[in-house]
Amino acid sequence: MSNTIAGLLGGVVGALISALAMFLGPLAHQRQAARHERDRAGREEIRIQLQRVARVRTAMRDWHDFLNNVLADLDAGRSVDAERFVSESKAMKKEARAASDELLGGGLWLGSQQFGAFDQVTGVLRTFTSGITDRDGHTLRADELPRERVHGWRESLFSSRAELNERLLAYVDRLQGTPVDMIDTAGPVRRPGE
Repeated sequence: MSNTIAGLLGGVVGALISALAMFLGPLAHQRQAARHERDRAGREEIRIQLQRVARVRTAMRDWHDFLNNVLADLDAGRSVDAERFVSESKAMKKEARAASDELLGGGLWLGSQQFGAFDQVTGVLRTFTSGITDRDGHTLRADELPRERVHGWRESLFSSRAELNERLLAYVDRLQGTPVDMIDTAGPVRRPGE
């Protein structure tokens, strides 16, 4: 009789263990699948945010190159079409603002003051050109701006762009959880280990 009871208990315990395994196995699999899905979604969000950062950098580079070329023309004594300057600078500023606004989706806010010299130089030249459109030729002439001011603006543009790039790269470092290696043929912007 005791063998029968032992056999019965063994069967019941075995059935319970099998039932528990049948329940916990799929549950563990579901948890693992959910964890993988969260990891995948997190990686996808990081990828999207990195694309947003790249869009900001591209917009800022285009705006910087445009302003730098305008200032280089003025510095070299060449005139600049005022209407074209106003039109293109508005479009580039709009793109830079739109790109920076998208960063908020990933938790990064670039306030309007972060554009620094880009906004200042664009604003000064735009204000200067507003009086030009009433004159003949509609051009911004190099002889109307002090050369040292043009040089100062160019330096400010490079400084603002470098500062914004450093901040964006620090953000990318945090996003990825690893430092970004920089290749700079002009010289080190950030020393290794910083």
